[in-house]
Amino acid sequence: MHVEVPKSHSFKAFTGEYVMIVVSIITALALESGVHRYHQNHRAHEAVRNIDAELVANLNELRSVIKQNQDQIAKTSKMKEILLAGIKAGKADKEAVKLAVEVSGGNFGINMVTPSIQREAWDVAVANQALTYVDTERLKHYAMQYANMRDSQQMLSNKGTSLVDYTQVANTFSSFELGEVDARSVYRVLTQVNSTYEATNSLLKGLEKLLVEEQEKTAKLEH
Repeated sequence: MHVEVPKSHSFKAFTGEYVMIVVSIITALALESGVHRYHQNHRAHEAVRNIDAELVANLNELRSVIKQNQDQIAKTSKMKEILLAGIKAGKADKEAVKLAVEVSGGNFGINMVTPSIQREAWDVAVANQALTYVDTERLKHYAMQYANMRDSQQMLSNKGTSLVDYTQVANTFSSFELGEVDARSVYRVLTQVNSTYEATNSLLKGLEKLLVEEQEKTAKLEH
């Protein structure tokens, strides 16, 4: 900032010019601070809008995944029920398995679905430091949701399919394709698959409950 040194020889004039310079400096600093604050608020507002949208999208996807897995649970449970009845009735293996597979539309396999969980809006807000200007209480609710989404993904990745013996599943599928059907082996595989679906959905429902609670708390901050 360039400042002109007062050139007046009169003390009164000098004082007036000096005051004008000081006022000019203060005004310039105030304007600069106001502009800076405006940009901070704008960045924070944009981050909040993007994060809110991302969290809603994640919740919607989560609910869709839970529904799809629940449909698979119902299907495999029905297959197990029919297969077990056939085994107990003394039906031949091929006949018992055929009846059970018909319930699933002729498909026999694992169709596990997990949510992708987006976090780009959060990562961008962290990178450009927009979160620095977001209300602390709101930020706490955001952090809780993203932390739990991350932990849930890790649990699904590490343990989500631990209930499945993939060697047994692969061998059973291969035997099924070759026509070498063992109804009891198929029943055991269905039991493993169903247990995995249920364990996965139990975890996802817990995450859904937490996201709903935290988003409701965030919404209350608007009022």
